[in-house]
Amino acid sequence: MRLLLVSIFLAGLVLPAAARAEWRELPYADLAKMPLLLKRVDPDGVYRARYLVEPGKGRSALPDDLKIEVVTGGGTVPVALQPDRSLTLPIRADWVRDGAKLRINQPKGVVTISLQMDTRTPPGTRMRYAQLTESAPIMERGIKEMAGVMRFMAPKLKVMRLKFEPATAQTLTLHLPDTAPKTFRSDAKGQLDLPWNPAWSAADVTLSAPLKSVTPVLK
Repeated sequence: MRLLLVSIFLAGLVLPAAARAEWRELPYADLAKMPLLLKRVDPDGVYRARYLVEPGKGRSALPDDLKIEVVTGGGTVPVALQPDRSLTLPIRADWVRDGAKLRINQPKGVVTISLQMDTRTPPGTRMRYAQLTESAPIMERGIKEMAGVMRFMAPKLKVMRLKFEPATAQTLTLHLPDTAPKTFRSDAKGQLDLPWNPAWSAADVTLSAPLKSVTPVLK
């Protein structure tokens, strides 16, 4: 259930092994900005934000001695890396205000940290269009808040990208009042771009198979 992959690349020259004890820093505020925004615009928890740590370009594995920590005014807080490479990063507004830093004991280019935002996917094959697209209005609120006075230049939400399980050719039928049903077909891999239209909110939706993910797509 993927929405957006915002990568923060620790790019640059890879230093010799002897230099790897050097710690690199990232502004904690840059990583916490989106999760803190979600707390304001998504009180029902439709989105779930998590961080992924991946090997840098041209690398196949993470360093065995990789360590990540947050440095705050009150000290140093180790950050645990889970077996799936997700980072258990506490999100705290007071750390942002205090100018906290994320420290990594690797030179630039060795690892990347990315923000993965997953959306809640409705179960089953029958639902309202509003339930299927519940992440869309939240995304639009978030864009408006982040863009501020420049919101007219911000990207627009155009489609909801659906991925079916199993990943084969599937269909979605939209049942609108006083209108003939609309049928949308996925590609051979079970991906379908459904138009985002708030006017369809009360319509019923019938799917040929359950969904694996629903992702708002900006254009």
